[in-house]
Amino acid sequence: MEIYDFNESKLIKLILIISLLTNNITNDNYIYKETNKYKKLTTNSTNLKIFIMAHKDFENLRYNPIYNIVVDDKTQLKKNYNLNIIYANEGKLYNFRKAYAEMSKLYYIYQLYKNGTISSKYIGLNHYRRYFIFGDNIPYLEDIFKNYDVILNKQIKLNTNVKKYYCMYHICKHFDEIINIIKEFKPDYYSTAKRTSKERRMYNCNLFIMKKEDFFEYCKFMFDILFEFDKRNNFSSDKDVMDYLNKIYNNIEDSYFQLRLQGFLSERISNIFFHHHFKKIKSFDIEI
Repeated sequence: MEIYDFNESKLIKLILIISLLTNNITNDNYIYKETNKYKKLTTNSTNLKIFIMAHKDFENLRYNPIYNIVVDDKTQLKKNYNLNIIYANEGKLYNFRKAYAEMSKLYYIYQLYKNGTISSKYIGLNHYRRYFIFGDNIPYLEDIFKNYDVILNKQIKLNTNVKKYYCMYHICKHFDEIINIIKEFKPDYYSTAKRTSKERRMYNCNLFIMKKEDFFEYCKFMFDILFEFDKRNNFSSDKDVMDYLNKIYNNIEDSYFQLRLQGFLSERISNIFFHHHFKKIKSFDIEI
């Protein structure tokens, strides 16, 4: 699937309007434009919800009601996207939203699913500037899950292993803390965690589409580990994390970059879960 830039957005709207008027698109057959033809991603929008994690306005939005934009508050979006917007402006991680990055919003969505506020058979995560790029031959979503367990982005190649790569750019002891927490609280995943640490490829960006039951297991795994990490480091808000980082780094720019501490760790935790939990993975390119 092509990723459209701003100059093409009016053309896409016009195509969709013409198609609706000529009955080429119905409310139950949401589509993407792909190389001069239309293909369905799903036959029923209630089967799939993809959540776009955002903190500001963005372009290249696909006009499809399976998408839900998630932001922290109403001040972050100025445009009218004609899509459902969810405001993750309360809850356990609202004061942690910089350190947890997209994971703070994902936790909010997780709670909405748990309490029945929203529901769908499949759940996906995209970013405002990172999307799955579906090619010309994408089948129905249901058909993908007949043969695969999950949809992920293609792995990136590293010039070293996963642990060393993390240690090159972040605080190395935090990686070890995560592995030790897994050993203590999620022992079934420990051997996978050690093996994943030595891999020279990784799934970046925390992008996925998975079944609801797998999503619940993923979120429990993720947040059980991160909350224990916070407990051990006396972190209860972004301020706590920033105060900690300011004692380590000499300038505010480095501290601010590293403030996405739990967000960086979550990508490594995701890889451990993906390698352990899923046997058959369907991978797509992403727009970065």
